[in-house]
Amino acid sequence: MSTFRSSLIVGSAILLGSLSAAGAADLGSVKDSYVSAAPAAPSSLYVRLDGGYAGHNDPDMTEDGIWDLTNTSIDETWTLGGGIGRYFTPSIRGDITYDHRFEADAEGHLTDCCAPLPGVRSFGIESDVVLANVYYDFDRGSRFSPYVGVGLGVAYNKTTKGTVSNECGCQGEIAEGDDTNVAAALMAGATLRLRGGEPAVYGGIKDGPVAAPSGRNLYLDVGYRFLYLGDVSTGEVTMVDGNGSHVSNDPTVEDIHAHELRFGLRYDLN
Repeated sequence: MSTFRSSLIVGSAILLGSLSAAGAADLGSVKDSYVSAAPAAPSSLYVRLDGGYAGHNDPDMTEDGIWDLTNTSIDETWTLGGGIGRYFTPSIRGDITYDHRFEADAEGHLTDCCAPLPGVRSFGIESDVVLANVYYDFDRGSRFSPYVGVGLGVAYNKTTKGTVSNECGCQGEIAEGDDTNVAAALMAGATLRLRGGEPAVYGGIKDGPVAAPSGRNLYLDVGYRFLYLGDVSTGEVTMVDGNGSHVSNDPTVEDIHAHELRFGLRYDLN
């Protein structure tokens, strides 16, 4: 397991533990006297529509499982998606989201003189991502509320047809490929309530009333998401020159990391 994956798992566990403790705090505490239990917060569902702009870390790329590519890069891209969610407590909510990440150009240089087909590999990468997310809203009762969150799910990564070229002017083709990987996300941002009154409140807790979702509110979410997408391999690399046709196995893009600026609308259904 890579250092990144280990750090992500540990970080997610710490954040989830913090969310659990915060959720317990929302329900009040019993000190030296009896405190009556608060009624459960009313069930509330919401739908969301999201877009974003994503950059990527320069990835590691290999070919034939032996050759390392240099000068690797993945260009920026746009994302579009949506989802459905639910408020579990006045501060904790969760949702299931789907995002399509549009094609981003990727490139890597195979310069090793011993490699079978040296040259520049150019192809596209696009992804479909499904995540189960949980968030903690720090002050949902106000019009402006920061939040943090984590997500875990699946990424279907696909490469489009590409080309390979080298200094001698030889041209080749890269076939399409695809892979399915575990995906994970860490999120932070802020919410602005665009429409609707303050959330409803209910009493019964020693420390005072607690906000609960009232429904029919419209929110604008703006934030940052760090997204791990796993790996993807292309199809075979084929090059034809004066000596005939040459084939090399799938170039692989490893541990794709994205940094996304996201914006979206969230609408309470009830």
